[in-house]
Amino acid sequence: MSGSVQSLDEHRDFLNRYYGATRRVYDATRKPYLLGRDRALTMLLSEPWTSIVEVGFGTGRNLQRLRSRRPTAKYGGIDACDAMVEHARERCPWASLEHGYAEDADIEAVHGQAPDRILFSYALSMIPEPERALDRALAALARGGSVVAVDFGSFEGMPGFAALAMRAWLARFRVRPLTPDFWHRHRAQVTSVAGTYAAVAVIGAGR
Repeated sequence: MSGSVQSLDEHRDFLNRYYGATRRVYDATRKPYLLGRDRALTMLLSEPWTSIVEVGFGTGRNLQRLRSRRPTAKYGGIDACDAMVEHARERCPWASLEHGYAEDADIEAVHGQAPDRILFSYALSMIPEPERALDRALAALARGGSVVAVDFGSFEGMPGFAALAMRAWLARFRVRPLTPDFWHRHRAQVTSVAGTYAAVAVIGAGR
């Protein structure tokens, strides 16, 4: 386990406190500002794959939508929040959903094999060590596979007060927006969403 076990366990406690109280209304309340999620799903559905693991699957919303369009694929996920794991298992009984930390999760064990695709949806910006989490995911992919990630962008270009207010508000939930340099270091193909508000990134295992 990375860095400090205590820090990851403390983060787990925070997630359980927050999402334990909001999990049943989360999707309805987050729709206005988690932009680009459906764009990422459409991108995934335009490609051939038979197995996917979502790291930070939350309520299971994305997995449910993908399965409605591709029911024969294998679905699974890793999440650090026990409350969300419990909630998503009720919603997605056909998926292999496990508790784990993104930084050192055994992603291959979810399906018993390396997945074709790994999805992060507004998760990397909340993970304590996003660089390590992304590297772990890339190492777990099947040959020819890719990671698809959608998350908050840099907010560059937004009015100064708006960007400052957004960053301050997100910090309350331990969210750290990702910078263009983060994606550049991983040679990602990035599509902007609403200017610099969010981004959809695709990264291949053989980068």
